[in-house]
Amino acid sequence: MQEIPLNQVDTSKYDVIIAGGGAGGLLTALALSAEGKQVLVLEKADRLGGVWHSYWVDGYRLDQGLHVITRVTRGAFARFLRTYLSPPPEFVLHEGWYFRVYDKVGTIPSSIGETLRWPLTGVRGRLGLARIGVKIKTMKLDEMKKYKDITFQEFMEANGATNQVMLDVMQSAIYMAAGVPITEASAYEALRTLKDTDKESSKLGSIKRLIFGSGEYDEGYVIGGMEELIKRVIETINGDYVLNAPVDQINEQDGRVISCSVAGMTLFHNCVVSNIPLWAMPKIVKSSNQETIDFFKKWSNLRPTHGITLWLGLNKTVIGDRKNRVLVHPGPNRWIVSISSFDPSCAPKGKELVAIAMMTIPGKSKEEMVEIMKGNGFEEYYPGILDHIEMEHAQMSYATRAALIPGQTDLDRPGPRTPIKGFYIVGTDTAGSGVGLQQAAQSADGVVHALLEDTEINRIL
Repeated sequence: MQEIPLNQVDTSKYDVIIAGGGAGGLLTALALSAEGKQVLVLEKADRLGGVWHSYWVDGYRLDQGLHVITRVTRGAFARFLRTYLSPPPEFVLHEGWYFRVYDKVGTIPSSIGETLRWPLTGVRGRLGLARIGVKIKTMKLDEMKKYKDITFQEFMEANGATNQVMLDVMQSAIYMAAGVPITEASAYEALRTLKDTDKESSKLGSIKRLIFGSGEYDEGYVIGGMEELIKRVIETINGDYVLNAPVDQINEQDGRVISCSVAGMTLFHNCVVSNIPLWAMPKIVKSSNQETIDFFKKWSNLRPTHGITLWLGLNKTVIGDRKNRVLVHPGPNRWIVSISSFDPSCAPKGKELVAIAMMTIPGKSKEEMVEIMKGNGFEEYYPGILDHIEMEHAQMSYATRAALIPGQTDLDRPGPRTPIKGFYIVGTDTAGSGVGLQQAAQSADGVVHALLEDTEINRIL
């Protein structure tokens, strides 16, 4: 894929125009290229990728947000890349989640035996955790769907799982995925996250895991970071892209998409895929059709989530392992990962890159949140990190997906089709299971299949 200026765009060359070059848009372009299609990507920023991005600060390579990717061996994102990139990217798995509650540290137990020895709570709490753990691990995915309209807290309370430490640990595990606390997060989305699979397992397989447990965590970090990943994706896509090209308007006539307006220029085309956030769409889609107006208005109230990532470059290796650490108490929840232990190329030789992430705190400035992240128990439990900082860099708003709350789960989201023929939507706020890049891949897969299945569109392509 090559960059071209807007005034050199000839829309007749392209099979599809993609409005927005975030992860969903680029994955869609990647898959369409494999189908022999030529695409044009229009991106409002001065680079492609959205949160799919890396840059360098004082010799350290920082991703735009902390990206430890879930389900890298059996999930949609890794499957997507294995299908469309050759050779596929290399992922290094992490070594487990470690939750700190003041002076006690424990993992998420993977068997009944581990649950009954769980160090973070007493006997009563362990029995409650064992009971709810068995229910979740043996629950069918279809059964989980009936809980999409209640919160995870309500689900736990309805099943007698009210131990506070257990709820606090669950909160810290769910918060980063759903973007909201368990008092607001959809029970369906939380249950799917805890079950850690998008595919149904056999009853025998579930029983074996409950008895023997599993030391495998299907989560990891991609070698080369987001920088190498997006570079390879862009090189593989068949088409062109335009930067600094915000799509101001998408135009419909007689129920069909006819054009999009970019920086005062109208680009005529009858097949457009939008990777623009749904909450911005009512101002962009111009239609006289009430069904179309109502469709986009309904989804304009999606709640975007926001996070902050603090990157610390250390003048020596302090952590040096691939464990995912979460500080549950003292709050707020913070996620701590040694990125250079996965991929040493992101830090100078003999040094370490550590990332700390949390959801933003309303009303607090970036500077105030950085101090909270480095305090509130962090200085007590991880003093070696703070003693060896030579680079410090904070990012805001790495999590741009919509919150996974009751009534707005992947089961409720729109997409990939819209009421406008030839106009599709892709992204983490449209249809697609999972969170982050996992959800973007699910969504892109849905768009590509829908686009190719629509016989009317096939005649055009």
